Amino acid sequence: MSLPAGTGTVLTSAAPRFPEAAISALVRDAYDVEGSVLQPLNSERDQVVLFGGDRRQLVVKLSNESESATNIDLEESAARWAVAADPGLPLSTPLPVRGAAVGHSVVQHPDSGATHFLRAYDRLPGRASLDGAALDAPTVIAYGAMTARTGRALRGFFHPAAGRRVLWHVEERENTRRLSHHIADPSVRGLVETAFDRFEERVGASWGELRAQVVHGDLTLDNVLIDGFDVTGVLDLGDLTHSALVFDIASAFGSLSATLQGDALFRTLRLFLDGYRSVTALEPAELSVLGDTVALRAAVTLCISAWRAAEHPENARYIQAWDDISLSLLRQFDELGHVGVTRGLGGIVPPPETASLTRRRAGVFGNALAPLTYSRPLHLTSGTGATLTDSDGTTYIDAYNNVPVVGHAHPRVSGAVADQARMLSTNLRYLHPRAIELAERLIATVPSGLDTVLFVNSGSEATDLAWRLATAATGRSGALVTEFAYHGVTTAATALSPEEWPGGWSPGHVERFSAPAGPHPDTESFVAAVGRLQAAGHEPALLMVDTAYTSDGILDPGPDYHGALSAAARAAGAVVVADEVQAGFGRTGEQLWSFAGAGLSPDVVTLGKPMGNGYPIAAVVTRGSYVEALGKQGEFFSTFAGSPVAAAAALAVLDVIEDADLVRHAAATGERMRSRLRAATAGCSAVRDVRGRGLLVGVDLAGTPTATVESVVDRVREQGVLIGTTGPRSDVLKIRPPLVVTRAQVDRIVDVVAAAVAHTTQRQGR
Repeated sequence: MSLPAGTGTVLTSAAPRFPEAAISALVRDAYDVEGSVLQPLNSERDQVVLFGGDRRQLVVKLSNESESATNIDLEESAARWAVAADPGLPLSTPLPVRGAAVGHSVVQHPDSGATHFLRAYDRLPGRASLDGAALDAPTVIAYGAMTARTGRALRGFFHPAAGRRVLWHVEERENTRRLSHHIADPSVRGLVETAFDRFEERVGASWGELRAQVVHGDLTLDNVLIDGFDVTGVLDLGDLTHSALVFDIASAFGSLSATLQGDALFRTLRLFLDGYRSVTALEPAELSVLGDTVALRAAVTLCISAWRAAEHPENARYIQAWDDISLSLLRQFDELGHVGVTRGLGGIVPPPETASLTRRRAGVFGNALAPLTYSRPLHLTSGTGATLTDSDGTTYIDAYNNVPVVGHAHPRVSGAVADQARMLSTNLRYLHPRAIELAERLIATVPSGLDTVLFVNSGSEATDLAWRLATAATGRSGALVTEFAYHGVTTAATALSPEEWPGGWSPGHVERFSAPAGPHPDTESFVAAVGRLQAAGHEPALLMVDTAYTSDGILDPGPDYHGALSAAARAAGAVVVADEVQAGFGRTGEQLWSFAGAGLSPDVVTLGKPMGNGYPIAAVVTRGSYVEALGKQGEFFSTFAGSPVAAAAALAVLDVIEDADLVRHAAATGERMRSRLRAATAGCSAVRDVRGRGLLVGVDLAGTPTATVESVVDRVREQGVLIGTTGPRSDVLKIRPPLVVTRAQVDRIVDVVAAAVAHTTQRQGR
């Protein structure tokens, strides 16, 4: 059988057979080491022996006569590069020949006269193993980490021969596949052919898009040494090549499988990936192709094994050592299918069917959870910027969610979270600079006098803490909020959130005042509420106000009103709390905080939702004297609050807002949206007002039946835009896209909303 065209002859030539006496003489001459051959070692194509005596032992390799000097130089250069990049890497590196700067010498066989390359390596501690099932979890993890370290050490290495190809390489799969007819069992041959087909179908076209570099190419268990729980040696760069980084993982997986079946197999493979990712993160695309690449590696193994065992029966036992493992792996992967394998490896799989997921949701969450938005549930799978994608591949402009303030999946924020999570995540009982830096930056953005920061995990917790601070600082028990305010879901926060009050119930220590409406609102309603509170036996401890009135219908009373409100609250002895959970972080387009543009003068500022762009973090910024008062009542601590990961997310958000000038962008795009909405709805009687600040916009459909408003929202969704509703009667369309929304997206939002309002209200008689 001739080798398929385009491949080399290393695999067709028999391994050399030097007499032991000749080897002893060659090693003595080249390395000045006395000794003898202690035992032969396995090799696919070279002659490898353990050599030495009592004082020193070497691994001696005599290359196949078809090996080229260029390849020898490639392997030596790569080894030197890798150990220089990672001095602790236990990579077997050729010893320099006596009197030369290179790690090989050219020798001749004493009988045939054929030319070969002689190399020698110090024997490394540990043992090789072919039984992945015998490895315990720490060793599997260490194996994964060592695989990644080897790849990282080779990163940046270049050599003219690095593009060499042998049949083991993915890039040679077309030639390797031609060997499949050597597999005698037709069922096995069918599995092998299927693995090749599936790789071409799902991976082939994108293989060149994956991260690629010079890789080891054969990091199987017989090429690593293990001592206890540690990997103590990495051997044999004979398959070194430039390929996708994931190729090394596939090679390792093929040997780890051993006798493992089902869950035990995938537990072991995931542990390997844990070790690998402790050194090098994997991209989603790499995880998605891993299963098919592993199956291809197993198929390649069986093809080459069947062919070479027939060509070299004297070495068949070594050649076929991985056959049973490769076949077991192929069978299991074939039975599970691509989705099952990818899920088992922790990769991203296609989303479940929406109706089924809806039923499962109802079965596990109970009836207290808020219902799904929209009459037809929205099953989202990904997002970027101001765009979301559902399970059917439909894209939407997100004009509703204020949490991803700098855009869904922002690379700087997600990168900061991932980087810090890989490094350290502790709590504020330990020193770490990120939370301190975040606190200092927040303090720099608020009025003087607000000099202390306490971190929590959500806006609700921030409200809860603000209430504790106010009552501790004043010794009072009453609170004042607007008519339909929302400030959170804890017991204390719910009491301050009339939007959440069940019908007919109100807490005795809280009074409501009217949200400011009209062109010249006054504080009479607030003053009256103070009187009612005092009459009920509660002196006011706190006024809490969202100056954008997001839940009250999105209102903009102007700075004069809030200046008067601040003065009236202080005259009543109340602490003024600015709730920035919904409208903060530049949304209103004037400054970073809504209260600054609105004219409110706070004693406490609560931050939440957008602070981590989706990562849970919130904060209270206040006066140090208030915190001292709280401290007299007991210590404050929250396990996850202000963790290095959370702080990294929040710092990245602040950086992006500043670098991308998103406050100014919110002002410009928000004004564009309002002016275009006013023009587009000018002839629609259902629209009473278009108002708001920055990228918080309300379209008032006052008097429109709830069902009609819901139909508008549904129709907008069907046209590819997501919005919500707000206000005491849910008759104000709430539009609040991420601040990175583009002008084109704003124009699309306007067109869709205006058309939906006109169509739906006309159809239903408004």
